[in-house]
Amino acid sequence: MMDGRLTRRAFLKAGAASAGAVLLGSAVFPEERACAESGKAYGVAQLTIPHSTRFRILQFTDLHLFADEVHHHEVDRQTSETMQKLVKAAKPDLVMATGDLWPENRDGMGETYMRSAIERMEALGVPWGFVWGNHDQLPDYVVGHNAFENAKNSFYRGAATDGNYVIDILDSRKRRVWQLLCLNSHESGVKIAPQLQSDLIAASAPPVPRTAFFHIPLKQYDTVWKDGTAAGVIGEEPCTADEDGSALPFLRSIGVTACFCGHDHVNDYSGAIDGVELVYGRATGAGGYGVEILPKGGKLITINCRKQQHEWVSLTPDGKRWAPKPGERIDRRGDRKG
Repeated sequence: MMDGRLTRRAFLKAGAASAGAVLLGSAVFPEERACAESGKAYGVAQLTIPHSTRFRILQFTDLHLFADEVHHHEVDRQTSETMQKLVKAAKPDLVMATGDLWPENRDGMGETYMRSAIERMEALGVPWGFVWGNHDQLPDYVVGHNAFENAKNSFYRGAATDGNYVIDILDSRKRRVWQLLCLNSHESGVKIAPQLQSDLIAASAPPVPRTAFFHIPLKQYDTVWKDGTAAGVIGEEPCTADEDGSALPFLRSIGVTACFCGHDHVNDYSGAIDGVELVYGRATGAGGYGVEILPKGGKLITINCRKQQHEWVSLTPDGKRWAPKPGERIDRRGDRKG
């Protein structure tokens, strides 16, 4: 089994080497709770929620299936059990997987790994979405986009838009009450080119509150910890890749009130800047590093459309729920081993 003490540096080095070689519940069945249909606009899916004002998203991130080349069957079984337990406990309207589902295109197996990951998402039996992580690599991304778009219960609509798409949240009268913005941060971080800006502005009309999901954190995730704004747990320096801080002003301008990312397995904190809350998801996969610092789990996000508010709590498969108290700052960077 993968050593839980593995650091990010060792984890990434191993991956590169391989490549080179509370909350409202619902008892309604998924098919009755949601409808998915292709939108006429830019990369749009539509999710109809059973409750007129509130809906729940369960975020998984950094599943890292097949990461342990020797013991991946046992490790991946643990990850699947975690996913199933959290879905059962949270009863989400949507599951959002924010990247790093499989280990690159190791030994040319990228597509095989991807299809196995998709099967695990389908097996959850609930609507789900996906945004690409830096480890989600394929020999042919067209195949990948189409596979995600055509998967059972999938709300992925990024096949024609390089993995960028939106999910409209509709009430029982088919009125849009919220919008989820799903962005492909590739390997270098979120970059919102002029054409993407134009597409997203068009997709946002008429305006509603929006929540963004992507894998690699924005530069401001580092800022909110360093300036004392953030509360929660930090276990490593934020790895924001090449993102230069320019994405957040645009996201704020189109009504984004919160961003949820992954990537840094041992960070679980949030902080607000310029009216936007920046939140780390809780790393989910047993094959990823950092379990000795932060137990694996997921993040349950509850959005109140009427009040235009959201709240979140981190979940672990043993039934525990955690969110930091105001001003609670836990620094575990000194706990890293290896």
